Amino acid sequence: MSGALFEPMPFAWRTSPAPDVARIIRGRLAVPDFDAPPTVPADPEAVLLAKLAEAAVTAATGLETARAEGFAAGEAAGSAAEARSRTAQDSATLAAIAAGLEQTATVARSVALEASQAMTGLLLAALDAALPEAAARLAPDSAARLAEVLRPLLAEDLAMTLHVAVGCGAATAARIADPRVTVAEDAALPPGDARAAWRGGGAKLSLAARRQAVADMLACFQLQES
Repeated sequence: MSGALFEPMPFAWRTSPAPDVARIIRGRLAVPDFDAPPTVPADPEAVLLAKLAEAAVTAATGLETARAEGFAAGEAAGSAAEARSRTAQDSATLAAIAAGLEQTATVARSVALEASQAMTGLLLAALDAALPEAAARLAPDSAARLAEVLRPLLAEDLAMTLHVAVGCGAATAARIADPRVTVAEDAALPPGDARAAWRGGGAKLSLAARRQAVADMLACFQLQES
């Protein structure tokens, strides 16, 4: 320990950089920056013109958009109208074709009916021309066949009278040769017709009935007289 009452302690000074006073003042107070370049006030006319130009650009853009949308809508409407018109034209064309086909079918049916009637009339006319002569020539044979068909129906004690046209009696009797069958000529019968009669029954061979049978057969094939 030294003779001094107190020994001085070493003291170190801390130094710090000087604060930026100007920056602090500008941050706390609204002090203009004198170092900044001077601000030129805006020209009201130039601002108005700029706004008008911006509005004109916006309006032109909207007009172009509206024009494009209107053109697209008009084109779509035109296409739809054209499609409807084409559909209507197609429907009208198909209806006209259907009507034409129906008219053609009607005419064809009428022509076919007339042709079938003419053919039927021709066939029956030929039958009418040939049948009486053939029936007269074959009258005895036809009457004998009628008696042959009816013979099984006759009992042993039952007699039958076969009526034939005038001039056919002898030839018919010669073909039958059955004592139970009596052949008699009948002036009311045309050549080719014959009528059988017995007790409780009878049968007839008719030229008109044969013609009707032919006509009925033709009718089965839809061939009818007019």
